Amino acid sequence: MPVPEQTIARIINPPRMRAPVLPVAIMRSVDDDFQVEEVPSYTLTGQGEHAWLWLEKRGLSSPQMISLLSRELRIRGGEIGLAGQKDRWAVTRQFVSVPGRCAEAAAAINLPQLKVLSVTLHRNKLKTGHLKGNRFIITLRVPQGFAEADCVVVRERLQLLQSEGFPNYYGPQRFGRDGRTLNDGLRLLQGRLPRDYWPEDQSRTLKRLSLSAVQSAVFNLTTAARVESGTAGIPQVGDVVIRRGGIKPFVLPPGQPGTDFLPAGPMPGPEMTVASGDVLLQEQSAMQLLGLHAGVFSRFAKLTSGARRRMLEFPEQVVVEAVDGAMKLSFSLPSGTFATSLLAELTGDLQDAGGVETDERPADGESDRADAADRD
Repeated sequence: MPVPEQTIARIINPPRMRAPVLPVAIMRSVDDDFQVEEVPSYTLTGQGEHAWLWLEKRGLSSPQMISLLSRELRIRGGEIGLAGQKDRWAVTRQFVSVPGRCAEAAAAINLPQLKVLSVTLHRNKLKTGHLKGNRFIITLRVPQGFAEADCVVVRERLQLLQSEGFPNYYGPQRFGRDGRTLNDGLRLLQGRLPRDYWPEDQSRTLKRLSLSAVQSAVFNLTTAARVESGTAGIPQVGDVVIRRGGIKPFVLPPGQPGTDFLPAGPMPGPEMTVASGDVLLQEQSAMQLLGLHAGVFSRFAKLTSGARRRMLEFPEQVVVEAVDGAMKLSFSLPSGTFATSLLAELTGDLQDAGGVETDERPADGESDRADAADRD
């Protein structure tokens, strides 16, 4: 049974916490309008069996970047490590790891869409989620140009988000064009997807992306309900929470003040910490809207073990500047947090001139899959 269109719309365009301060804004008019720079989680040692490339890409999805590096360095895609998927229609600076024997050849890569800026040896391969966060520089535009008063209200709103947070929704990039990636994941879970639907060499990766889209949909639906009830930042009896600044989810003990904790929404899977009471019923209701039941992810435990994700996140190092009628925003976000979800708290109509790409076709959002896993 197909998911109703209004449910898909609620997943892709969930409710905001606050009224917008801008009626409309256009992003990604050119690639340089959307810049992302990774903030690594640790310092490189300068020695080891892996070469970490600090590179800049533009107009390339992460899978396209991996394919290009594979050709240039004559290595398998599986030998390449990265912390997270990045936007195609953007300028991104990030680390990528390759075997140490490729260091010299990698240093020479200087292509229009891909430039290696530096090479440093390290003892480990870069793995998904090994990232502190991302620094964004995003330029918003409107045909008539922004006034200084617009910059003032945006600056005030961002300062409010620094202290009170914004919904940590997954952006539309996660679900694919017209929700196609989400629909593939639902069909896979329901046993309605042909075995040969994806090319054999991409099947595992695309299964994971599609199942992740379903998990993300459950999270968005659950968080949307909490936003509408005014409890997205207020722990309730039965909630699973994560300490502000922490990563480990746990059930909030009865009677314990929730001031230092944030509710953590569900990314369903067999190892996910389970909520209780009315909170559990609300999470089950989100699953039912998608035609799913609690144990449906068990068949794919190796791909979707389960996790918890904070319902709210908080930007840091916020700067707003007026530049020739445009508005330049700079801010940092934790890994896995979508900049577009922050921008939705600023503007009523956020128009993406770069378009929304499906994860499998491929062009990825700001997701680094850095949700809080229910294991150390």
